Amino acid sequence: MARDSAAPSLARFAQTRVFGSLDGLRCLSILAVVWHHSATHPRALALARNGFLGVDLFFAISGFLITTLLLRERHATGGISLRRFFMRRTLRIFPPYFALLAATAFALWLVFPGASMRAPFFAELPYLATYTSNWVEISTLFAITWSLATEEQFYLVWPSIERFASRFAIPLLCAALVLNQAVNFGLLDAPLEGLLGAPRREFAVLQTTFTPILLGAALAHTLARPAGFAALARVLGRRIAAPLALAGIGLLASIPGPLTGAPRLGLHVAMGALVGACAIREDNGLRALLTLRPLTHIGAISYGIYLYHLIALHFVLALGGAFLMRSNVVRFLTCALLAVAIAEVSYRVLEVRFLRLKTRFEAMASR
Repeated sequence: MARDSAAPSLARFAQTRVFGSLDGLRCLSILAVVWHHSATHPRALALARNGFLGVDLFFAISGFLITTLLLRERHATGGISLRRFFMRRTLRIFPPYFALLAATAFALWLVFPGASMRAPFFAELPYLATYTSNWVEISTLFAITWSLATEEQFYLVWPSIERFASRFAIPLLCAALVLNQAVNFGLLDAPLEGLLGAPRREFAVLQTTFTPILLGAALAHTLARPAGFAALARVLGRRIAAPLALAGIGLLASIPGPLTGAPRLGLHVAMGALVGACAIREDNGLRALLTLRPLTHIGAISYGIYLYHLIALHFVLALGGAFLMRSNVVRFLTCALLAVAIAEVSYRVLEVRFLRLKTRFEAMASR
């Protein structure tokens, strides 16, 4: 009886407003990224070197959640309000990001005018301020913004497709995935190098990072349809599905050598499966771990942690001495704790004020 009541259903999925395990997945993602940037591991196992894959998991979650919200809005109201969507995104994403850019510009212009970072920061600022940093090589502590630019470009294009060309959404998803995988498998290296005058690896926008976002969007479309939900629920609706997907990610991330071609595609599919398993079934096999309060809180402020963790690492390395230089674990923990502390202050002092405006705006727009 309990087993039947816990069985996945489209009705239960459609009524779920907050997917309880996804903040836990965000926590695992951001900790992997912090580890990747704070640890030095030239001789470590491949899994320990591939923490950058946390960004890919972030993208899969984002593509799924954004598309699910858009599809549910269209189902409930008969349309999609781009004004409401962009206002929500602006109030959530812009305040801490542009506050950080402004604070850095102020510090480098007036407080530390002799800093080595000053000239490259101001040269790169136009790209940082316009979310186009994935088209150039960023040499400062803002190098991580390529992923934020990638997401913003997705937010700019995809909701408009869902709003004005919904009948073409699936074909466009498929075409974009095929194109992205042609890049992933190196099939377009020669023409791209001829067109751009440089190898594609120098352009973050031409890496495979759009694939997990696209797979997340495809997952949302599939789960929104009765037949699609039923098909995926048969595979991902079992409690063991989430642990198996996470294990698959771990195994594929342990492959030695560069993660391109089939291993990278397999990783992205496994990430999509992990997000799907956690969304289809709230009592998935990882729920006990992913809903632990420390993990969900870190996941909830993970955007801030991502923004600030390289700055935190800079201070840790500057002030930590030789001991931190010798210990990967201590350096990671120190950097992570400082980044969490900065993100917590940012959330409570700055971000929450704009989130209240977001709530008020949504209430006014729904009247």
